[in-house]
Amino acid sequence: MIEQHAASGSPGDDRIESITVRLGALEREIAAAHVRERRWRRVALATALPLVALACIAATQASGISDVVRARRFEVVDSGNRVVFLAAVGEHGGQVDLWGPGGANVVRMGANGQGGDLAMWNARGELVTGMYATEAGGRVETNTTDGSMTAMLATNERGPAFALADAQGRPLFAAAAAEGSVGVSVRSPEGRELVAMGAASGKSGVMRVADAAGVPVVELASGDDGGTVTCATRAGTRAAALGVMAPDSGGALALYAPGGNETVSAKARTDAGAQIALGRSSDEPMMVMQTGAADAPLFSLMSGGLRLVGLGATPTGGLLNLGNASGTPVVVVGAAADADGGAMSLRGGQGQQLVRVGIDTVGAGEVAVYDGSGLRKKVLGAVSSAP
Repeated sequence: MIEQHAASGSPGDDRIESITVRLGALEREIAAAHVRERRWRRVALATALPLVALACIAATQASGISDVVRARRFEVVDSGNRVVFLAAVGEHGGQVDLWGPGGANVVRMGANGQGGDLAMWNARGELVTGMYATEAGGRVETNTTDGSMTAMLATNERGPAFALADAQGRPLFAAAAAEGSVGVSVRSPEGRELVAMGAASGKSGVMRVADAAGVPVVELASGDDGGTVTCATRAGTRAAALGVMAPDSGGALALYAPGGNETVSAKARTDAGAQIALGRSSDEPMMVMQTGAADAPLFSLMSGGLRLVGLGATPTGGLLNLGNASGTPVVVVGAAADADGGAMSLRGGQGQQLVRVGIDTVGAGEVAVYDGSGLRKKVLGAVSSAP
């Protein structure tokens, strides 16, 4: 039986659990971006107010060139006497602002108390790009004109992260690394996770694909034995699995009934053979076909784990076994091993031979009847035609 990882995405799968938590944190950060956007708008409006008292520029040297210009505020105006460049002292340190030809403050560069800050607005005063330092790293954001964040690249003490959202700010793509693991999540506009990929250092990788309702229906995983592909129904129950039985063996295929029982299995055996089984479950096969490098091919019909019908090939020819309810062969028909022809053996419930029909040593027909002890009781043979 193949050892699969559940396609339903159980919470116990520790290979991508830390990544799932990290991607969830990204979605919360996207929502928090709207709060920051409103803060930037308030700051942009306050730019028109005086920041500090004006100061005089240091006196020019006799040569007309000064080595140092010191001021608390420096303005550059255009031909219409409008400020287009401002260098001043902000709340947390130095600050530089630029205005466009329409009078909108379009760029601000300064300090935010945790490091550097760069914000850009469009000509209508709408924040569209932000880049700033945080206590744990850096962050870059791009927004739509209504303030919804559409892309974010950030890093913090847990690792780097990247996210994309649609025009309404709904997360569609997220990638993050945390604690030696990495994960990627793709979501529908309705918030359903459609694709999830993850990998952990020193452990296996996993990829899950869901249907439109968000139910995982395909899982690709790698493990100690090899790779596995698992398919599930839209109800989330496992339906098929393709993988590797053991590190040194070949491939295996399993099909499952709606109740989850393995009803069909096909696998390559370690002895260079193969086996196909049909049944109610992996513990109760009903039809088995198998072969091996040293074994003769065999077809079996089973009941309760017992072989009742066996059809195989031997070095001397074909062989058919019919068993009783206990699985003991009571009828054996096939090519004779000691003569050139066929043979049939009728046996008792304990497997002892009672009747044998076959070919004698001179090629004539022969019927032998035995008692319960297995001693020959009577033999009926044809008249020999030998000279």
